[in-house]
Amino acid sequence: MDNADRWYFTKDQLANTPSRKCGISETRELSFRQQAANFIQDMGQRLQVNQLCINTAIVYMHRFYVFHSFTEIHRNKLSLSALFLAAKVEEQPRKLEHLIKVAHHCLHKDQSLDVRSDAYQEKMFEVVAHENILLQTLGFVLAIEHPHTYVVKVCQLVKASKDLAQTSYIMATTRCILSTFRQSKPNLHYFIQWKSKAQQENFR
Repeated sequence: MDNADRWYFTKDQLANTPSRKCGISETRELSFRQQAANFIQDMGQRLQVNQLCINTAIVYMHRFYVFHSFTEIHRNKLSLSALFLAAKVEEQPRKLEHLIKVAHHCLHKDQSLDVRSDAYQEKMFEVVAHENILLQTLGFVLAIEHPHTYVVKVCQLVKASKDLAQTSYIMATTRCILSTFRQSKPNLHYFIQWKSKAQQENFR
């Protein structure tokens, strides 16, 4: 199976995720995913990584919970590891200490963080341990083909206005946060392939 095709799922697979088998309803699972995505978005903005890095982390999170239940690793804990890994993959690495401090501020704004405590040291170990589990779950396939690339290409092909291009880009990001999976390759994917091939033929 092609690495990319591994991440297309049938309705049956999506209806029988590990979380569903653990008694978590479809609505609740989607809510957990959206909460995790928003947490990643919040941390990413505070860490000043770009949106591409944030989107990559969100995709890692979504993919992880196709194979693991939300009862196994709490969404907030997995989100830290997803962003920590994505930042390295997208060449915007952030120090683990900084990530933990930012996450703590997002979750516990009114509580101080003792960096000399055993709890802090355990958190550092936990992030790395969960990162390793995430890597294994992803099969070490870390390159993500984001929809934003196709949005930009289509906007160029149809000569879309700046406002339409910006709105489309924002919608692609929002879709990443609010939704979960794709069951088949979108028609847009085939349209761009056809258009690119046609343009190449014209230049021969």
